[in-house]
Amino acid sequence: MDIKPPVAVEPPDDNGLRKIVINGKPAGKVWSHHELQKVLHRAGVAPEAEIEWHGGNSTLWPAHSPERRITGTVMAVGFLATAAMCTWIGMKDSLDALTFAGRVTGFLFLFMATVELIAFAAGFDYWRNRRRTYSGPALLFGALVELFVGSVLLLMYVANRDRPSYALCLLFWAGIVACASWSLWVLCRHRVWKVLRYPGRIAVGAIVSTLLVITNLAYTQIYLPSMSRPLVQGTAEIGKPSLNKDGTKMYLQVRLHLKNSGEVPVHILGSIYWIQLKPPSNPDTTCKPPDRKDKKNKKDRKATENTDILLKPGELVKPPGRELSPEEEISEDMVVEINDPGKLDCEAVTAQVEAYAFRQDRMTIDASFEKSGKWRGELEREGKEKDPPGPNNVDYVRHQAEISQSSELLNLTRGRERVTVWWVYRPKPYIYVGVASPDEKKEFDRDSPYERRQAADRYGMAFVRGSMAQMPYTELLREAQAHRPQ
Repeated sequence: MDIKPPVAVEPPDDNGLRKIVINGKPAGKVWSHHELQKVLHRAGVAPEAEIEWHGGNSTLWPAHSPERRITGTVMAVGFLATAAMCTWIGMKDSLDALTFAGRVTGFLFLFMATVELIAFAAGFDYWRNRRRTYSGPALLFGALVELFVGSVLLLMYVANRDRPSYALCLLFWAGIVACASWSLWVLCRHRVWKVLRYPGRIAVGAIVSTLLVITNLAYTQIYLPSMSRPLVQGTAEIGKPSLNKDGTKMYLQVRLHLKNSGEVPVHILGSIYWIQLKPPSNPDTTCKPPDRKDKKNKKDRKATENTDILLKPGELVKPPGRELSPEEEISEDMVVEINDPGKLDCEAVTAQVEAYAFRQDRMTIDASFEKSGKWRGELEREGKEKDPPGPNNVDYVRHQAEISQSSELLNLTRGRERVTVWWVYRPKPYIYVGVASPDEKKEFDRDSPYERRQAADRYGMAFVRGSMAQMPYTELLREAQAHRPQ
């Protein structure tokens, strides 16, 4: 006759687990009736074996309560969501970040994704039978990393709050922070660190590591972009003048330069030069062509007095967006034609170059930028004549393309952005660069210090105003007459 081995189930412990004793020997702890049957099966005990219950019958399983299962599920979802976010950022930045520091940050996010996956796996043990000693501390470290990642993303979003970003991402990051805070509260109530031999030392190490990570992120994402500037220099040189045989035209040679004198490659978003005649200092005289006479009324003549005569504007760097390596220089020689030079009453001839440049390690621009130029008339036919809003007499060429930040971390927190370059031809030539989200329109405001400072801080963008070359007009005319061909 077979003798059934005696089986005893002890009362639930502090964690809600019930100890199983078979033939007087511990056989483990279980958290549900299903787990009990599995233990009995492994021990070779028949399913119909008699069980002696202590501290509650077969329906008492505190560890298998809905509250415990919901708690474990919410934590698991938080760990898995954080791991997915860290993996997305880490994979992109570790391979494609524009700087070495950005790639190091990418590997750091991959490490944090690994921590989150370990915490996700540890949750199945901790909220069930707790066979692994360190499953509780693994949850604690996972919750701390989850809180750190969510807080960093939220803080970077707030730092860029002046630009629209992804609303869904904002809700997602806020949910991660809320889930992490709640998880830490639950785990602290369970005192999960008590299984560690030196919890104080481990806590100090974790705090120091977190401070180092925060310092690295602040240095690479905030300090370096704000302190580093590209160094691009523009110059102009006015050469020797000459006259044609009958003296009705004067030809003036002008050489323009744009040089990258810094240590990092840059891209030239847009460039412009102009050569013009400067009016005399005496307000009683006017620098104007001699054949204008009195075709205009006095009001129109007064509005045009003492204004510069634009001889030649143009674009120096073509195509826009071209890379300029360290110590690389772009030069262009041109000849300017001045009609009836002996009849003009002007003070000087001036030439100047302006450009916008950005660091290659701060952002990348879509390849479509190079061929995106459209005149205002073409934009009007497309229904975009109000892009940008501004005076009706402005004539311009617009180049536009989307940009990518130096890292995926910045792409997520800043959202989609687009750079637009307006090359204004009339009434006065200049270039204007605006960086904004694709659904935001920019007005012409070339003197806005806030716009320039913000673009410089984020993208290492610099406005290059070259030194002005200036020669007295009478001296140039005298030299040209002295070498006039006979």
